[in-house]
Amino acid sequence: MNNLNILQNFDKKFYFSKPFPYFVIEKCFPENIYEMLFKDYNLIIDYLKDNNDTKNLNNTRLQINSENFLKTEIFRKTIWFDFVRYHTSKEFLNDLVNIFYYDLNIYYPEILSAFDNYKNDKNYLKIRSKDNSDHKFVIDCQPGMNTPVIKKSNVRGPHVDNPVEIFGGLFYLRDGNDTSEGGDLEIYDTKNPKIYFEGKAEVKNLKNLKKIKTYKYGKNKCIFFLNSMKTIHGISERAETNYTRNLTNFVIETYFFDKLFNIERGGIKNLLKNLFKR
Repeated sequence: MNNLNILQNFDKKFYFSKPFPYFVIEKCFPENIYEMLFKDYNLIIDYLKDNNDTKNLNNTRLQINSENFLKTEIFRKTIWFDFVRYHTSKEFLNDLVNIFYYDLNIYYPEILSAFDNYKNDKNYLKIRSKDNSDHKFVIDCQPGMNTPVIKKSNVRGPHVDNPVEIFGGLFYLRDGNDTSEGGDLEIYDTKNPKIYFEGKAEVKNLKNLKKIKTYKYGKNKCIFFLNSMKTIHGISERAETNYTRNLTNFVIETYFFDKLFNIERGGIKNLLKNLFKR
């Protein structure tokens, strides 16, 4: 199944440690494999449209998790069934750990030790479900899309991911006929180390951010990162279009450890709350 490994073309020159550890592979799969993945992705898009009222949804994220995907009969004979099964495997996780090994040791040495010490245990890894407390790590691969854009809008501004997430990743499958602007991944650094958040971990004080890199939404491209308080990223505004934004999301989390970091929220109430805690 190595021809379905999204990391098969990884090279050290694609890896960056600043402003946070991440890597980008511009061409993940050979063209013939990618064409098969893209062709069968239409079935996923149709499934998501059929199971959601998408008529009035504007630039909205829809996806199916691995647990449900692998149970859904219509996907069994597609290349995506093997794709999802491989990218929820221990082999795939161990490859990611090896790539991020040096920075993992800097950011989360205790978690790196757990990757090393428990990788042969039966409770090392499982597919993410409702109850994730019985394994050291859980993994998910979620084929999905953003719905067409009725009105120019932003999917999500600068933010960090859930503090239980260790690794995150995105695989883009842009339609070759889609010429619309936006939907690009933006990487941020901080001008000031004091960052406050609001809502679903969106950055509140945007003036303290500096956008340092933009990766265009394109075909056959993936981006993976080590999640931390520094891992601030966002999606650029999308122009009106009838095309979906096709992406598969990868998540590796731990519920065995405490949250990897605390999200400090702004506002008077939260500032007073933090002051009294001190």
